[in-house]
Amino acid sequence: MISTAIKRGKAGAAWVRDAVRSMITLNRTAAEIVTSSPGYEVHGMTDVTGFGLIGHAREMAIGSGVSLRIHASRVPLLEGAMECVRAGYVPGGLKANRTFAESCVEFADAVPEEIRTLLFDPQTAGGLLISVAENDAARLVAALRSSEIDAIEIGEVIPKQKPLIAVT
Repeated sequence: MISTAIKRGKAGAAWVRDAVRSMITLNRTAAEIVTSSPGYEVHGMTDVTGFGLIGHAREMAIGSGVSLRIHASRVPLLEGAMECVRAGYVPGGLKANRTFAESCVEFADAVPEEIRTLLFDPQTAGGLLISVAENDAARLVAALRSSEIDAIEIGEVIPKQKPLIAVT
């Protein structure tokens, strides 16, 4: 979304700065931590790119035969992202992502439409989505943060059910 605002000459300087910082941050260090000793029980991992968070979460859930619960309030957003949604700077890729994956997602009534939209936003380089054993989650988040990597637990893996992805 911020890239679309940039193309239209409508992005604020702070938005551009944060978006560029996010796009140039490599996932290498995070991947090295995740696969290092002492090990973590990792069940799945992917980079979040063109299919957006929901698209990549969908692929992980289908591939693992599970469902996911994502807490919308925990998903980090770049500065300016909400403003971009409200101004209608919605890229075509987001619309395609939403059309493709929305049928497997159920949103709680309390999740605002702007957040629903952002969860389908195609990313140039959006970090990693990692599924790790529950008893390793806090330790992994702490290890990532100690290496100055933004890390946050955004949800849980649950037994397969409908919907495939629940966003609360």
